[in-house]
Amino acid sequence: MEIIKLAWRNIWRNKRRTLITASSIMFAIIFGVSMRSVQLGTYDRMIDSAVRQYSGFIQLQDTAYWKEKTIDDLMPDSLALRKRIAQIDGVVNVLPRLESFALISSGNKTKGAMLQGINPQLDNQMTQIANKVVKGKFLSQDDDGLLVSQGLAAYLNINVGDTIVLLSQGYHGVTAADVFPVRGIVKIPNPKLDRILLIASLPKTQDFYGATGMLTSMVVNIKERSLLHQILPQVKKIVKGSNLTALSWTEMNAELKQQIDADNGSGQIMLGILYIVVFFGILGTIIMMTAERRKEFGVMVALGMQKWYLSLIVFVETIFLAFLGVALGALVSFGIVSYFYNSPIHIGGEMADIYEQFGIEPILAFSHDISIFLNQFLIVFILLLIAVIYPLVKILTFNLIDALRA
Repeated sequence: MEIIKLAWRNIWRNKRRTLITASSIMFAIIFGVSMRSVQLGTYDRMIDSAVRQYSGFIQLQDTAYWKEKTIDDLMPDSLALRKRIAQIDGVVNVLPRLESFALISSGNKTKGAMLQGINPQLDNQMTQIANKVVKGKFLSQDDDGLLVSQGLAAYLNINVGDTIVLLSQGYHGVTAADVFPVRGIVKIPNPKLDRILLIASLPKTQDFYGATGMLTSMVVNIKERSLLHQILPQVKKIVKGSNLTALSWTEMNAELKQQIDADNGSGQIMLGILYIVVFFGILGTIIMMTAERRKEFGVMVALGMQKWYLSLIVFVETIFLAFLGVALGALVSFGIVSYFYNSPIHIGGEMADIYEQFGIEPILAFSHDISIFLNQFLIVFILLLIAVIYPLVKILTFNLIDALRA
């Protein structure tokens, strides 16, 4: 207790020095947390727009479908299978889907599109797509109309209430052609999908393609991405020995996964460089503090204080400074992250075009995952423990006469 009192008094005997040291730690926390938060938040946004909003984290498909992606390689819809998988802990529900290419025509304009047949009620639980309808209304369970993505609607000059013609090749070579009323315009977060996606009810899509009772996939909707490694093996075990296969989002979106891994690696290198700069800043402050207090240390040892006891006091002082800097850094960084988590940064101009070319929503989002804060706190404490070695060595090895003459 006496050491704690001495250490606390010592750090406030020179308020300027204390504030400089605590500020360097505070800014290290702010930069580290903010940089990592925007990096991981942007990854989460990319995965959400590309995976949760479309493919899902796990899909069941016919073993031949993924390679060719033709409508002839469909799987039968099995309510019993869906119920069995839905019983796995961490699975919210299983969504039946049928999707394929279609040629959309409106007036004098024609464009290739992706028609996705869904169960509106179940799909909305995963994608919250009803909240993204910007015009018109969401689909009902057996609706004979469809939703048009905003980018596609703008290209074809389509509005709610218009009628469009779809042409395609159906199941086993049948001709697919029908007229669809537009029920609503929906904004899809993924820029690439927003330019090509049509959404209809599953029964209407099955009727259009002549594939009654058939699906291209079953999407396994899970509570959290972190549960993927627990749920996927159980799903694979259920379909083992059948003509079905279970694919994870990393297999279905290999390009996105590689892009995130590469960017994450470069981000960690930049963060490492940042902490090297921060470390030498903290070390410089501690060296300055040690030099200023050299005579003070000499007097205390001359009065009978053991060097190891003095070293312990300096160590506790450093811990106090660390807690002070970390507390200030946590307070400021939490405010920054919370603000930008609720109000992400929208990118414009040429940079937005670059993001959209990669199918990424042009937004810098922040993550408020608690592990980001804890990791940065731990790193700063480790850096401080390394930096405090210098004054400890100096105290244990200084010459008393030289110190008193300083």
